[in-house]
Amino acid sequence: VVGVSRPPLDAGEKVRGTAVYLPDMEVPGMTHARVLRSPFAHAKIRHIDTTRAVALPGVHSILTGADVTGRRSGRRIKDTPILAEDVVRFIGEPVAVVAAVDEETADRALALIDVDYEPIPAIFDPMEAMRPELIRRW
Repeated sequence: VVGVSRPPLDAGEKVRGTAVYLPDMEVPGMTHARVLRSPFAHAKIRHIDTTRAVALPGVHSILTGADVTGRRSGRRIKDTPILAEDVVRFIGEPVAVVAAVDEETADRALALIDVDYEPIPAIFDPMEAMRPELIRRW
């Protein structure tokens, strides 16, 4: 057995295109989730209104940064917010999560969430970035 190459057990299924992956699975009563992501590279989040999305039939729950404040993730250092809390720091940062009965309902709920962003202009000059009024105190 040692030193002998063996094909993976699921190689045939993968080659034929019949392998079943996690996104292909459907379980009765399964909840589907969708993530609302920031369109801005850097912006303050003034307000998130989920009222219309929560009222949509089939929506189980919606979470925003206010619901998971202080919870962090990361491989070695847990310093990344699970959902943006007050500020988004990159395009695509998760802002809200919707759980619904199906994918279509979750997608419709995302479209009903209103986020009021205040874009923060980028600073490309290091000397300007070091001005005392621009330095954020952590």
